[in-house]
Amino acid sequence: MNLADICAPDGTVLFRASELACRATGTGILAPGFAEHLRNLRLAWGRPMTVTSCCRSAAHNAAIKGNAHSLHVYDQPYHPVGGTAAIDIAVTDVSHRWQIGKVAYALGWSIGVPKAGFIHLDRRDLAGLSPGLFGY
Repeated sequence: MNLADICAPDGTVLFRASELACRATGTGILAPGFAEHLRNLRLAWGRPMTVTSCCRSAAHNAAIKGNAHSLHVYDQPYHPVGGTAAIDIAVTDVSHRWQIGKVAYALGWSIGVPKAGFIHLDRRDLAGLSPGLFGY
Protein backbone atom coordinates (compact mmCIF):
# COMPACT_ATOMS: atom_id res chain seq x y z
CA MET A 1 0.00 0.00 0.00
CA ASN A 2 1.38 3.38 -0.95
CA LEU A 3 1.41 5.85 1.91
CA ALA A 4 -1.81 7.54 2.92
CA ASP A 5 -3.10 8.88 6.21
CA ILE A 6 -4.36 6.12 8.49
CA CYS A 7 -7.69 7.07 10.01
CA ALA A 8 -10.05 5.80 12.69
CA PRO A 9 -13.53 4.70 11.60
CA ASP A 10 -14.82 8.20 12.47
CA GLY A 11 -12.25 9.81 10.16
CA THR A 12 -9.85 10.99 12.88
CA VAL A 13 -6.29 10.85 11.54
CA LEU A 14 -4.25 8.40 13.62
CA PHE A 15 -1.01 8.49 11.58
CA ARG A 16 -0.19 10.99 8.83
CA ALA A 17 1.45 9.68 5.67
CA SER A 18 4.18 12.29 6.17
CA GLU A 19 5.18 10.84 9.56
CA LEU A 20 5.33 7.30 8.16
CA ALA A 21 7.43 8.29 5.13
CA CYS A 22 11.17 7.73 4.83
CA ARG A 23 13.03 10.73 6.29
CA ALA A 24 15.43 10.70 3.32
CA THR A 25 13.07 10.15 0.39
CA GLY A 26 9.71 11.38 1.69
CA THR A 27 8.09 8.23 0.32
CA GLY A 28 7.39 4.69 1.36
CA ILE A 29 5.23 1.62 0.96
CA LEU A 30 3.50 -0.27 3.74
CA ALA A 31 3.35 -4.06 3.66
CA PRO A 32 -0.13 -5.43 2.90
CA GLY A 33 -2.10 -5.44 6.14
CA PHE A 34 0.37 -3.23 8.04
CA ALA A 35 -1.85 -0.14 7.93
CA GLU A 36 -4.63 -2.10 9.64
CA HIS A 37 -2.21 -3.26 12.34
CA LEU A 38 -1.11 0.36 12.86
CA ARG A 39 -4.74 1.49 13.10
CA ASN A 40 -5.54 -1.22 15.67
CA LEU A 41 -2.45 -0.36 17.71
CA ARG A 42 -3.25 3.34 17.84
CA LEU A 43 -6.91 2.73 18.69
CA ALA A 44 -5.95 0.29 21.47
CA TRP A 45 -3.36 2.75 22.84
CA GLY A 46 -5.92 5.56 22.77
CA ARG A 47 -3.37 8.37 23.04
CA PRO A 48 -1.02 10.20 20.67
CA MET A 49 2.13 8.45 19.46
CA THR A 50 5.22 10.16 18.09
CA VAL A 51 6.74 8.23 15.18
CA THR A 52 10.54 8.36 15.09
CA SER A 53 10.88 6.00 12.11
CA CYS A 54 8.65 3.90 9.90
CA CYS A 55 9.43 3.54 6.18
CA ARG A 56 13.09 3.58 5.18
CA SER A 57 14.70 3.27 1.80
CA ALA A 58 17.51 0.73 1.71
CA ALA A 59 19.98 3.60 1.19
CA HIS A 60 18.66 5.53 4.21
CA ASN A 61 18.66 2.38 6.36
CA ALA A 62 22.32 1.80 5.46
CA ALA A 63 23.22 5.45 6.09
CA ILE A 64 21.80 5.34 9.62
CA LYS A 65 23.41 1.94 10.21
CA GLY A 66 20.06 0.17 10.51
CA ASN A 67 19.91 -3.60 10.66
CA ALA A 68 20.45 -5.10 7.19
CA HIS A 69 17.40 -7.36 7.79
CA SER A 70 15.19 -4.48 8.97
CA LEU A 71 11.46 -4.63 8.40
CA HIS A 72 11.55 -0.83 8.04
CA VAL A 73 13.03 -1.15 4.51
CA TYR A 74 10.42 -0.83 1.76
CA ASP A 75 12.33 -0.66 -1.54
CA GLN A 76 14.91 -3.48 -1.34
CA PRO A 77 13.65 -5.56 1.57
CA TYR A 78 15.56 -8.49 2.97
CA HIS A 79 12.18 -10.02 3.84
CA PRO A 80 9.83 -9.90 0.83
CA VAL A 81 6.76 -8.54 2.64
CA GLY A 82 5.85 -5.94 0.02
CA GLY A 83 6.78 -2.90 2.08
CA THR A 84 7.52 -1.63 5.56
CA ALA A 85 6.29 -3.71 8.49
CA ALA A 86 7.97 -1.84 11.38
CA ILE A 87 7.61 1.40 13.28
CA ASP A 88 9.58 3.12 16.03
CA ILE A 89 7.66 5.17 18.59
CA ALA A 90 9.20 7.77 20.90
CA VAL A 91 8.92 7.02 24.62
CA THR A 92 9.50 9.36 27.52
CA ASP A 93 10.63 6.82 30.11
CA VAL A 94 10.68 3.13 31.03
CA SER A 95 7.08 3.20 32.26
CA HIS A 96 5.85 4.71 28.97
CA ARG A 97 7.80 2.07 27.02
CA TRP A 98 6.34 -0.71 29.18
CA GLN A 99 2.78 0.57 28.71
CA ILE A 100 3.04 0.80 24.91
CA GLY A 101 4.85 -2.54 24.78
CA LYS A 102 2.12 -4.23 26.79
CA VAL A 103 -0.61 -2.97 24.42
CA ALA A 104 1.43 -3.94 21.34
CA TYR A 105 2.26 -7.40 22.68
CA ALA A 106 -1.42 -8.11 23.34
CA LEU A 107 -2.10 -7.30 19.67
CA GLY A 108 0.61 -9.68 18.37
CA TRP A 109 3.39 -7.17 17.67
CA SER A 110 7.06 -8.03 18.07
CA ILE A 111 8.89 -5.62 20.35
CA GLY A 112 12.45 -4.34 20.25
CA VAL A 113 13.76 -2.49 23.27
CA PRO A 114 16.78 -0.29 22.58
CA LYS A 115 18.76 1.45 25.30
CA ALA A 116 16.62 4.62 25.38
CA GLY A 117 14.34 7.04 23.59
CA PHE A 118 11.99 4.80 21.61
CA ILE A 119 10.40 1.39 21.24
CA HIS A 120 10.60 -0.67 18.03
CA LEU A 121 7.43 -2.48 16.99
CA ASP A 122 7.10 -4.77 13.99
CA ARG A 123 4.84 -7.31 12.42
CA ARG A 124 7.40 -9.97 11.57
CA ASP A 125 4.51 -12.41 11.25
CA LEU A 126 3.81 -10.73 7.88
CA ALA A 127 7.21 -12.10 6.79
CA GLY A 128 6.43 -15.58 8.12
CA LEU A 129 8.65 -15.08 11.17
CA SER A 130 7.80 -15.89 14.77
CA PRO A 131 6.93 -12.96 17.03
CA GLY A 132 9.62 -11.91 19.44
CA LEU A 133 10.79 -9.66 22.20
CA PHE A 134 14.38 -8.46 21.97
CA GLY A 135 16.79 -5.87 23.24
CA TYR A 136 19.47 -4.02 21.33
